[in-house]
Amino acid sequence: MNLLLNIVEPEKLIYSEKIKKIQILGEKGELGIYPGHLQLLSFIRSGVVYFLNQDKKKCYIYLSGGLIEVQPRTINILADFSFKFSKLDMISIKKLEKTIRKKIKKSCIQNQEKILKNLSYELQKIHLHNTLKNNY
Repeated sequence: MNLLLNIVEPEKLIYSEKIKKIQILGEKGELGIYPGHLQLLSFIRSGVVYFLNQDKKKCYIYLSGGLIEVQPRTINILADFSFKFSKLDMISIKKLEKTIRKKIKKSCIQNQEKILKNLSYELQKIHLHNTLKNNY
Protein backbone atom coordinates (compact mmCIF):
# COMPACT_ATOMS: atom_id res chain seq x y z
CA MET A 1 0.00 0.00 0.00
CA ASN A 2 1.19 3.54 -0.79
CA LEU A 3 0.46 7.10 0.28
CA LEU A 4 -0.29 9.99 -2.05
CA LEU A 5 2.01 12.88 -1.10
CA ASN A 6 0.99 16.39 -2.16
CA ILE A 7 3.32 19.29 -1.41
CA VAL A 8 1.88 22.71 -2.17
CA GLU A 9 3.30 26.23 -2.04
CA PRO A 10 0.86 29.16 -1.94
CA GLU A 11 0.86 29.54 -5.73
CA LYS A 12 1.66 26.08 -7.09
CA LEU A 13 1.71 22.33 -6.65
CA ILE A 14 5.31 21.22 -6.07
CA TYR A 15 5.02 17.45 -5.76
CA SER A 16 2.24 14.94 -6.16
CA GLU A 17 3.18 11.26 -6.29
CA LYS A 18 2.69 8.02 -4.42
CA ILE A 19 5.27 7.19 -1.77
CA LYS A 20 6.06 4.33 0.63
CA LYS A 21 6.79 6.40 3.78
CA ILE A 22 7.80 9.88 4.93
CA GLN A 23 9.85 11.33 7.77
CA ILE A 24 9.20 14.98 8.67
CA LEU A 25 9.86 17.44 11.51
CA GLY A 26 6.58 18.01 13.32
CA GLU A 27 5.87 20.75 15.82
CA LYS A 28 6.71 18.47 18.77
CA GLY A 29 9.34 16.23 17.16
CA GLU A 30 10.06 13.92 14.27
CA LEU A 31 7.17 12.10 12.60
CA GLY A 32 7.42 8.83 10.71
CA ILE A 33 4.30 8.28 8.60
CA TYR A 34 3.35 5.07 6.81
CA PRO A 35 0.20 4.05 4.88
CA GLY A 36 -2.77 3.66 7.23
CA HIS A 37 -1.49 6.29 9.68
CA LEU A 38 -4.10 7.89 11.95
CA GLN A 39 -5.47 11.23 10.86
CA LEU A 40 -3.31 14.14 11.94
CA LEU A 41 -3.15 17.89 11.47
CA SER A 42 0.02 19.59 12.69
CA PHE A 43 2.42 22.45 12.14
CA ILE A 44 5.77 21.39 10.73
CA ARG A 45 9.14 22.96 11.38
CA SER A 46 11.53 24.10 8.71
CA GLY A 47 13.93 21.37 7.70
CA VAL A 48 14.46 18.46 5.36
CA VAL A 49 11.70 15.98 4.62
CA TYR A 50 12.83 12.53 3.55
CA PHE A 51 10.58 9.99 1.84
CA LEU A 52 10.76 6.79 -0.19
CA ASN A 53 9.12 6.93 -3.59
CA GLN A 54 7.40 3.93 -5.16
CA ASP A 55 10.74 2.65 -6.47
CA LYS A 56 12.09 2.80 -2.88
CA LYS A 57 14.45 5.63 -3.86
CA LYS A 58 15.16 8.19 -1.12
CA CYS A 59 13.99 11.70 -1.96
CA TYR A 60 14.72 14.88 -0.04
CA ILE A 61 12.85 18.19 0.00
CA TYR A 62 13.70 21.19 2.15
CA LEU A 63 10.52 22.81 3.52
CA SER A 64 10.32 26.23 5.12
CA GLY A 65 7.80 24.96 7.66
CA GLY A 66 4.04 24.97 7.29
CA LEU A 67 1.19 22.53 7.88
CA ILE A 68 0.76 18.80 7.36
CA GLU A 69 -2.54 16.97 7.05
CA VAL A 70 -2.36 13.18 7.24
CA GLN A 71 -5.18 10.92 6.09
CA PRO A 72 -4.87 7.10 5.95
CA ARG A 73 -3.88 7.21 2.25
CA THR A 74 -3.01 10.86 1.60
CA ILE A 75 -0.59 13.43 3.00
CA ASN A 76 -1.02 17.11 2.17
CA ILE A 77 1.74 19.56 3.05
CA LEU A 78 1.41 23.32 2.71
CA ALA A 79 4.73 25.19 2.88
CA ASP A 80 5.81 28.76 2.19
CA PHE A 81 8.44 27.34 -0.13
CA SER A 82 10.28 24.11 -0.81
CA PHE A 83 13.39 22.91 -2.59
CA LYS A 84 13.92 19.37 -3.87
CA PHE A 85 17.42 17.88 -4.00
CA SER A 86 18.89 14.43 -4.55
CA LYS A 87 22.62 14.38 -3.78
CA LEU A 88 23.90 14.57 -0.22
CA ASP A 89 27.59 15.25 -0.74
CA MET A 90 29.10 18.36 0.86
CA ILE A 91 29.38 20.32 -2.41
CA SER A 92 25.70 19.74 -3.22
CA ILE A 93 24.68 20.64 0.33
CA LYS A 94 26.63 23.94 0.18
CA LYS A 95 25.03 24.80 -3.19
CA LEU A 96 21.62 23.92 -1.80
CA GLU A 97 22.15 26.08 1.26
CA LYS A 98 23.18 29.07 -0.86
CA THR A 99 20.14 28.69 -3.13
CA ILE A 100 17.72 28.33 -0.21
CA ARG A 101 19.22 31.34 1.60
CA LYS A 102 18.63 33.51 -1.50
CA LYS A 103 15.09 32.23 -1.87
CA ILE A 104 14.28 32.89 1.81
CA LYS A 105 15.70 36.43 1.70
CA LYS A 106 13.63 37.28 -1.40
CA SER A 107 10.43 35.93 0.15
CA CYS A 108 8.02 37.56 2.59
CA ILE A 109 8.28 34.68 5.10
CA GLN A 110 8.06 35.58 8.75
CA ASN A 111 10.89 34.45 11.07
CA GLN A 112 13.50 34.48 8.27
CA GLU A 113 16.42 34.61 10.71
CA LYS A 114 15.17 31.60 12.67
CA ILE A 115 14.67 29.61 9.47
CA LEU A 116 18.13 30.55 8.16
CA LYS A 117 19.74 29.56 11.47
CA ASN A 118 17.99 26.17 11.40
CA LEU A 119 18.91 25.59 7.74
CA SER A 120 22.65 25.08 8.28
CA TYR A 121 22.02 22.77 11.22
CA GLU A 122 19.56 20.58 9.30
CA LEU A 123 21.82 20.31 6.23
CA GLN A 124 24.85 19.42 8.37
CA LYS A 125 22.79 16.73 10.11
CA ILE A 126 21.92 15.19 6.74
CA HIS A 127 25.54 15.28 5.59
CA LEU A 128 26.70 13.60 8.81
CA HIS A 129 24.01 10.92 8.55
CA ASN A 130 24.94 10.23 4.92
CA THR A 131 28.68 10.11 5.71
CA LEU A 132 28.19 7.67 8.58
CA LYS A 133 25.86 5.47 6.52
CA ASN A 134 28.37 5.25 3.65
CA ASN A 135 31.31 4.45 5.96
CA TYR A 136 29.61 1.57 7.82
